[in-house]
Parts: sequence; structure tokens; C-alpha cells
Amino acid sequence: MSEFDCDYLILGAGAVGCVFGGLLSKAGKKVQLINSTSETSKAVKKNGLILELDKKTIHCFPKTGLPVEALNARVVMVFTKTHQTLKAIKGVIPNMSLKTTYLTLQNGLGNANTLSKLLPKSPILYGVTMLPATLLKPGHVKSEGKNHTWFGSENSADIAISKVIHQDLKLAGFDIELVKNPALPVWQKACFNVAMNGVSALINGPPGLIEAYPELKTLVHELADEAIRVAVAKMINIDAQKVHELIDFACSKHKFHKPSMLQDIQSGRTTEIDSLNGFILREAENLNIQAPINRLVYHLILAREEAGSFWQQKH
Repeated sequence: MSEFDCDYLILGAGAVGCVFGGLLSKAGKKVQLINSTSETSKAVKKNGLILELDKKTIHCFPKTGLPVEALNARVVMVFTKTHQTLKAIKGVIPNMSLKTTYLTLQNGLGNANTLSKLLPKSPILYGVTMLPATLLKPGHVKSEGKNHTWFGSENSADIAISKVIHQDLKLAGFDIELVKNPALPVWQKACFNVAMNGVSALINGPPGLIEAYPELKTLVHELADEAIRVAVAKMINIDAQKVHELIDFACSKHKFHKPSMLQDIQSGRTTEIDSLNGFILREAENLNIQAPINRLVYHLILAREEAGSFWQQKH
């Protein structure tokens, strides 16, 4: 009998978390989706988890719950917003085993370090996923196009569990790669997000709108260059050409995609700016590197987050 009550606990059952949890469940793994609110849990218990993946619809039936209802899991996969990480992890830790492994596939930079400080004795894996997904409503997710995920560990003691997770995700249908240096793909995607997300949020528009304004697109590439300079100074061998090619591809081919930061601003939620442009800004200051455009975008987004509450003071 297993010492764990479930194989995978999905912490943060948003669009991407639901795709991972749903497909792992469909592949026969014991999965629990955990959210801080009950809407997803109620929807899944009533109708199952509905995944629209390209041209097919999949119904899955993973367990769900609030943090206090978390089952002791072999692996906790973290998909929360970066500013929610500490509260989310602290909410489930009491129910976990000392042998539980934590894997973060969150956006942004510094996630593995956050987990390591909070869980110094636990195995920590980290990586990044390029999986386009939209939450249509609680318990109903749509995902179209290719996906690819990279993850790994800098600790050789974690190789065995890493291989198990890799095999499970591969069998579930994910394009998954186990890598020796997960920092590289994490930074590769972050440099792209640093360039695109804040600008899309500020203009209240998708990548296609950036494409329509050449001067703005130039500014986006300059944002990426500042982030790339920081990565290079930290001895992370970023492929700068691929970052810029991905920006061009997104602007021309994903014209009406809504980046998560744009969705957050439109919904009045706190963004992940602190783990993207904010992280780049702090690292640049430590390395004595100039990053003026990232500084501007960072502070504009912080002000934009406060705009709603500021206007309310007028009444």
C-alpha cells in the first residue's frame, strides 16, 4: 500500500493546472486539484473537468478540494501565481509527507528559490511550460496548439523521482523534456514574458496590436535585450535569437492571444510583474546593469494595479 493518498496534487487549478491535472487523471494517476476558492471544486464534482484540446473534448474526474482538504501527495505541482506561492504552499504543507516532492512550473523567475527556502528538506524540482490554455469557466478549459515542458533538478538525489514524473507526463500526452539545467528554459521563457506581458497589459491589447505599431514592437525587443543581458551576466546561456524569433512569431501568429498579465489587469487582479520585470530590475541593480525600460514597465504596471482603488477615493 502506498504511503501517499494521491500521486499528484495540482496546487493552483487554473487553466494550465487543470490541463496537467486532467490529463494525468485520464492516464490513470490519482490526482487532486486544489484551489483557494471552491468554484472549480464544485464545477468538477458536478460535471467533471472538461478539457477542449484542439479538436477533441476530454472529460476527466480528478478529486478536488480546498487547501485544508489536501491529500498527502507523492508530488505537488505548483501552478499558482508567483505572489500566491507562500500562502498556497503553507496551506497544504500540514497534510504532506516529508518525502513529498515539489515541482514548480510557474511563470516568472525565482520560484525554485522560494520553494527551497520554505521547504529546505524537501526535494524541489523546477522548470517551465509553454502550454497555451484558457479558463473558459471553472472546470472548463480550452487549449490549442503545440505544448512543450522542460523540468529538472540541480540535485542528483532527485533523479529517480524526476524520471518517474517525466514518464508519467509523457504517458499522459505531454511533450516533456527532463533537462540537467532547468534554469536555461526558465530564463528563456521569462525573457520573452518580460518583453511581452507588461506591454500587452499596459496597452490593453494582444500581440497583434504590438505588431501593428512598429515603434512599440521595437520597444518590446529592447525589453527582451535588457533581460538577456542580465541572464548572460548570471552565466545563463540564453539563445537571444530564439527569444526575438518567439516575439516576432507571437506578434504575427497569435494576434488575439491574451497574455495572463493582460487578463489579470482586466480582471482587477494582482499581476506577476514582480517575478518578471521586477526580478530583472533587482538583478540588474545587483549586477550594475542598466535596465531603464524594464524599470518603466515595472512601475507603470504597479501603478496600473492600484488605479481602481485610487479612483474609488474620489467618492
